[in-house]
Amino acid sequence: MEEQQPKRPPFKVSGSAAIKHLNVRKEGPDDDKILAVDIKMEIKNIDKALCGYFDEALEAFLWRGDTDALIVRNLWLTPVQYGNLVSSATAEIEGQTFVGAEIKKFSITPRDGGVIALTCSVTIYPTASEVSRLAKLVQDDAHVLLEGPPDLFDSTNQTEQK
Repeated sequence: MEEQQPKRPPFKVSGSAAIKHLNVRKEGPDDDKILAVDIKMEIKNIDKALCGYFDEALEAFLWRGDTDALIVRNLWLTPVQYGNLVSSATAEIEGQTFVGAEIKKFSITPRDGGVIALTCSVTIYPTASEVSRLAKLVQDDAHVLLEGPPDLFDSTNQTEQK
């Protein structure tokens, strides 16, 4: 009998994010360049259940059973990093919605209370006027919602990368 892999939870993160870095660039072939923005952000106080998206054993490794007490208290432990790529995502930043975003370079820092701080890089494709509004967010926190496409790990619904 074939063993079924446990289904990963969908990727969905919502909260207040500190915008750490904003990089505006052009992307694509010389004759058809489009505006792209890479945003490095840190979202704090995310439920530890998101760990299951990256690795089903991570939550149990970092926290003690059903409690919110951290097991790992090593001062030399750096944030846990993952190379996952969430493509065809939706990013909502302070009410502006960007479809076709890519989310990558994940870094997870566990905190007491059963929460994590998630740092990631989000690539979006805004208009010139949207870029100026995004630049203003670097000095403040912004409310964000990052959501992967439905059935992200269902092989029949995978989308090609750009």
